Amino acid sequence: MHALVGHPLQGGKYTLDQVLGEGGFGITFRATHHYLQQTVVIKTLKPTSQPNAEYDKAQQQFQDEGRRLALCVHPNIVRVSDFFVEEGLPYLVMDYIPGYTLEELVFPDRPLPEATALNYIRQIAAALQVVHANGLLHRDIKPQNIILRQGTHEVILIDFGIAREFTIGTMQTHTSIISTGYAPPEQYLSQAQRTPATDVYGLAATLYALLTAHVPVPSILRDRQPMPAPRDLFPEISAATNQAITRGMALDVQYRPQSVLDWVRLLPDGTGVTPAPPSPIAAPLTSATLPISPAAVSPKAPAAEQAIISPTRSPQSGSNKWLWWGVAAIASAAASALGAVWYHAQNSEPPPIAASPSPSVAPSPSPSPPTASPSPSPTPSVEPTPPPPSPSPSPTEPPLTLTIPGFPTGTPIDTILSQLGEPTSSRDGYWPNTRTALFDLEPDQVTVAYIYDKTTNKVRQTEASFAQSVDPTTMADTLNGMMDGGLTAPIEQELNHVWNRKSTQHSFSTGALKGTIERNDKDRIYIAVWEADLH
Repeated sequence: MHALVGHPLQGGKYTLDQVLGEGGFGITFRATHHYLQQTVVIKTLKPTSQPNAEYDKAQQQFQDEGRRLALCVHPNIVRVSDFFVEEGLPYLVMDYIPGYTLEELVFPDRPLPEATALNYIRQIAAALQVVHANGLLHRDIKPQNIILRQGTHEVILIDFGIAREFTIGTMQTHTSIISTGYAPPEQYLSQAQRTPATDVYGLAATLYALLTAHVPVPSILRDRQPMPAPRDLFPEISAATNQAITRGMALDVQYRPQSVLDWVRLLPDGTGVTPAPPSPIAAPLTSATLPISPAAVSPKAPAAEQAIISPTRSPQSGSNKWLWWGVAAIASAAASALGAVWYHAQNSEPPPIAASPSPSVAPSPSPSPPTASPSPSPTPSVEPTPPPPSPSPSPTEPPLTLTIPGFPTGTPIDTILSQLGEPTSSRDGYWPNTRTALFDLEPDQVTVAYIYDKTTNKVRQTEASFAQSVDPTTMADTLNGMMDGGLTAPIEQELNHVWNRKSTQHSFSTGALKGTIERNDKDRIYIAVWEADLH
């Protein structure tokens, strides 16, 4: 039994009843508040740590933790009710939260349903907004520091032991104490600019853990040890949630959402339903807090024979006609155009133009290597006979699961170039003041392309072309990124129908965006999303 157990404090106001946890300098007790007949948690420093040279520093950090917690008043943050110093030791009194940590609830093999996990994460996100509004970063978001209040669906954020003030745009020195798997790369540095994006990484990593019961690969190892996407481990996870986690855990801080609110907006709607009560686990957590803590994108490949096409739908009775353009097709009163990138990159002459909804011409790109430059020639308004479709991957050859970034319209082209490098090809676009950039990301598997405005340098249309051998979850994740997290279940279902050959084309419109999903005559699945006023 610890020497302080049974020890009265503040003239008998509190009694320390049981040790809940210990750290290098700190110790946490369950205690009784006799005046109110309530169970509380009291945190203090170990008496034996006083002679230590680091004790004064630890005491200051302990007092700072109490002050920080007192500033952050929110239903999902553990509440500080008292602070005092007695016999040379500081004591921090907090609410006692009966229940389990999410780590105990989930690990080693009990991943939460998506609706349940999102419900908990949204609560912690709301708490973090209060933390950040007070100029603080928590810096230790992880399942172990979130308690599910017993008999409820309310979660409480605890342990502000390494929380620190931050100033946007200022280089600051912070302790490098980290939780492996949940800390972003910048947290390993003693000096870096501190922003709420640090906690965004921890929150996204926590959601990863709740949904998969796997601790994410540590950020400093991810350059040589790829981290499986959540849907690689559990395909039933929605594309929107998968994409939100991926973006929230971007290694480069500038590519993460810069606020918790921005990140939460990436999460799918309609999933915050009341979850089922958690199943009991072996031993309930009786601690309200833990002891205080001591102070890739694939390389570009040469352009391959994998046309990223731009179909233009021409309304003709009983059939859909498609034009393949160099960089784009023209829009007319009866036909909308969709920018084409690949064909333009292979031909020096301007593409043919459809001036009216009369029978369409469908020039086909030559299947020869990129060095050939065939000139398109008009054909009758009859669909060209496509080559025999490639069979879907057999059960013994599972589809390829890749991580392909999907950049939405409005993304600065410089952001894309910084992640993907120089494009495989780049030309002026068909529409005035536009330019195109094509990237061959995975040889014979994936090509992406962008049409952007030359004045604003922002993307107006985003495209991707996938081989049949690519897993549809990869396509869905990319499409969700192209739609800025707005992929809906019906659109994803249509994507699966195209991949499974149940349909060949699906057009959609949502907000200010339009898009298409289709199988082209090279048996590749082509996806495009563009601003509705582009064409």
